[in-house]
Amino acid sequence: MITPRFSVRQDEAHVYITIHAPHVRAQSVEFDVDDDQFKFFASPYYLRLTFPGRVAEDDGSSASFDAASGDISVVLSKQTPGESFANLDLLSSLLATRQEREAAESGSGAAPPKRPVIEEIGAVESTADGVDSILEQARADEDFDWELPQSLGAEEGERLLVGTEKYGFNQQYSGYLAHVHNTANEVNEVADPENMSGEERRRGRTACEDAKFDAEYYMADYLYDDEIQLLVQSTSQFAVALQRQRRAADSGDQEETVVGAEAGFSDAETKQMADLPRKAHLISDKRAIYLGLVDLLFAYALELRINQGESTVESAWTVGAVSATLSNLEQFDSLRTAAVACFRRGLAYPLYRNWELCEKALNDVYAICRLGRRAILKALLAMKRLFDAHDIYYIYSKLYIDDYCVWLQTGASDKAIRSLAHKLHGLEVAKSEIGWDLDGHEDL
Repeated sequence: MITPRFSVRQDEAHVYITIHAPHVRAQSVEFDVDDDQFKFFASPYYLRLTFPGRVAEDDGSSASFDAASGDISVVLSKQTPGESFANLDLLSSLLATRQEREAAESGSGAAPPKRPVIEEIGAVESTADGVDSILEQARADEDFDWELPQSLGAEEGERLLVGTEKYGFNQQYSGYLAHVHNTANEVNEVADPENMSGEERRRGRTACEDAKFDAEYYMADYLYDDEIQLLVQSTSQFAVALQRQRRAADSGDQEETVVGAEAGFSDAETKQMADLPRKAHLISDKRAIYLGLVDLLFAYALELRINQGESTVESAWTVGAVSATLSNLEQFDSLRTAAVACFRRGLAYPLYRNWELCEKALNDVYAICRLGRRAILKALLAMKRLFDAHDIYYIYSKLYIDDYCVWLQTGASDKAIRSLAHKLHGLEVAKSEIGWDLDGHEDL
């Protein structure tokens, strides 16, 4: 079955659903409304939406079909008039089953299960055992210690047991990079992605960074930085949006404050979300997922600053090369190690290699996280467009970005994102942490 493109909006009393299903016969269209769930069927299309509140099919409901545009418009009544349904613009959240929604909204409880990770693919309802596992994972406490390192011992033991290394979002993929060296993939720096452990990949990453760092290049950008200073002093779109959000909060505009300035999704972004794979993730290491998000957003923010908000033919490579997550399949164990890796790669790979520029990019990451998961999702969807348009780098959408986009809508914690933004706001990286004697070079 095909999931059709759709959009949802609301007012005080109704929910309005627009479904794009061209070339169907009006007589074949079937609807079903069951408490918080709406189902639509018209071969070959099937759509099931789970709302955060209850809806009803009553005298105030209606449906119409525009044969010219192929759009079916459905109006459902809210069982509780005046109730506001949250996150109607997060389409993957609406596509989640009731069990998945309950899991995502659970608060606290047992620790998440360890790998191997169970994943539900497609629109099939969860089994009873699967639901229990999802609920246990989702109830884990979101109050992370972002600086607490974790042991790699369990990963090494699993390597001996399984024999094949995992990588990608939630360490769930293997085999995708088996022939990476036979392609023109200039992002990848891992010598043997399928067999190198996380610690081996990390050592390889730092060795590549050490070899790539060019002291003369760094000093040229340090001494002759007129053009770079224009980029440093510019205000990013994320900082502007955060300023608007804060002004809205000060003025008491609750709707604008909650949603975040300029966080609405375009038609292209809505289509991207509708086309995302249907997955229910059981996260084995939530801290690593959030830290990987910092790394991805830093690479994206730095690229935007360098190109003044525009993308170029080199943008996909630059984002991939600056991101240790993508280029080296890195999984971070603390916020500081993630930030240090961001600065090292930001000073070794892109067109401009400047310390202040890296600091501004990290501040942009703070602004994105402070704006909330809609702003993060918009940034990741923009990254996805960059990689999807490339005939080689599209693999990174499959390994990381698609899953991140789904997880942000269905499993990410607003509380954890706020906590991460708070930690980023107070984080300072010293030049001595980078390992290249930057102060010594600058004093020459």
